[in-house]
Amino acid sequence: MGHSSSNLSECPNWNEENYLAIISRYEYEINNGGTAYGAFDADKLVGFGVLAHKFRGRENNQLQIDLMYVTRQYRRQGIGSQILHALSKVAIAEGAKYLYISSTETESAVKFYSSCGSTTTTEIDKDLFEKEPDDIHMIRTL
Repeated sequence: MGHSSSNLSECPNWNEENYLAIISRYEYEINNGGTAYGAFDADKLVGFGVLAHKFRGRENNQLQIDLMYVTRQYRRQGIGSQILHALSKVAIAEGAKYLYISSTETESAVKFYSSCGSTTTTEIDKDLFEKEPDDIHMIRTL
């Protein structure tokens, strides 16, 4: 994934600053043992997901989906599910029992994660909640 913003130009609410913050989060995870998968249409990135490297939860058995995005016109085609499935396989291989998902409050995001078997968690991760207090915190059993 290059550093130009042309790949994400069709995301109106993503300004350059958000984009750079996302790139730096993405690079941080990759450099620290996280995993990323991208979905491409020819050479255009249309979706991606990042599995964070740090174990969370009381029993240290949860891995967080740190970033997950599918471009609007490519949604509802199973791309997000495929990325989530691929990241789940990695999480299982690393010994995780759950995925921790801090999702934006949009109905489509919550519906997507719910349809993949995620439920709202009662054990909210303090660090993640402080970072994203408006998010809906969900968990998915692997």
